[in-house]
Amino acid sequence: MNKQISECVGLWLAEGDNKTISEITFTNNCIELILFFHETINSIYTGDNKPRIYVYSPSKRKLFNKIGNIKIRYYQDIRAKKTYYIYRLADVNFVKEWKSIVNKTLKEKINYSRILRGFFAGEGNIKHNPKNNNSRSIRISQSKRYIILENILNHFNIEHTFESQDRNYWIYGCQLEKTNKLNIAELHPEKQFKFARMINSLKEPHYSKGFLKKNIEKTLIKPTRTLELSKKFNRSPARILDVLRELKTEKKISYMKIKNKTVWAKKKIITEILLNDKKVILTSLDKFKKICDLSRDTNIPRKTIRKKLRLLKKEELVKQMDTEWNKTEKGKSLTCGIDEAGNE
Repeated sequence: MNKQISECVGLWLAEGDNKTISEITFTNNCIELILFFHETINSIYTGDNKPRIYVYSPSKRKLFNKIGNIKIRYYQDIRAKKTYYIYRLADVNFVKEWKSIVNKTLKEKINYSRILRGFFAGEGNIKHNPKNNNSRSIRISQSKRYIILENILNHFNIEHTFESQDRNYWIYGCQLEKTNKLNIAELHPEKQFKFARMINSLKEPHYSKGFLKKNIEKTLIKPTRTLELSKKFNRSPARILDVLRELKTEKKISYMKIKNKTVWAKKKIITEILLNDKKVILTSLDKFKKICDLSRDTNIPRKTIRKKLRLLKKEELVKQMDTEWNKTEKGKSLTCGIDEAGNE
């Protein structure tokens, strides 16, 4: 229920009355959300009061008189473009308990994505014109800037703007993919459909010929994972890997493993890193040492040390005697060369 409670906190913050001290209220035009809110509240409410749903529609048409223990009341609102519902549960003591739950939920960042889903279900809208590729955005209605909402968006690095004139937060461009990963429109069936249609219409930005190859090479001034490059250039990891292999074939870049993760960088940078690792190990081998002692002296994990020693052994730079290792004459001369010139 923690997930549902967090989502209902978002719904209530968006379209609930948080000023009243006498009742829990929630307003929405989606009956599924109203019943979802009731189900969640009912799971934690231990009082005897019965909730009510007030239905406002242009026609005052009655569809049902009761849902479970919820009484239904109908009213006509000729200004309403579509039917909307107000859920009410009157209980002063429970209002205090609910507000305490809300405050506790807001303090835990693990709940942020769920709260945002609820907030968007209440006050979010999708603006998408299938005939116009530039018309893709979502907005969240607010009469003024809302610090709680901004903190949640900032937590997920979702760039946004607030327009005071139309009283909306706007999110667009590549930020839409971030909201998609959070399933922002999951709670509201109609909004979920519209959001999915908009996301499916997104296309990768077009890069001119050679742009990707040229800019990936420029980016690799430090060891970088394929996935990081994929996110940066908005291309699939497979496409990025094709470019990396091409650059490697041209001997412009190289790769190495850091904590079992493959990273790429310009060839000179990788060479310097490997040479430095080699220097650290060879310098520490001033006598025969066990791997555990060498790991302690170099602050390099034992597993990594073991792998590097095997590579150095192939280069005839180190030798092994039982469980201990030391430099060969070639290794000693290499160490001296590094110390004097800084390179091989």
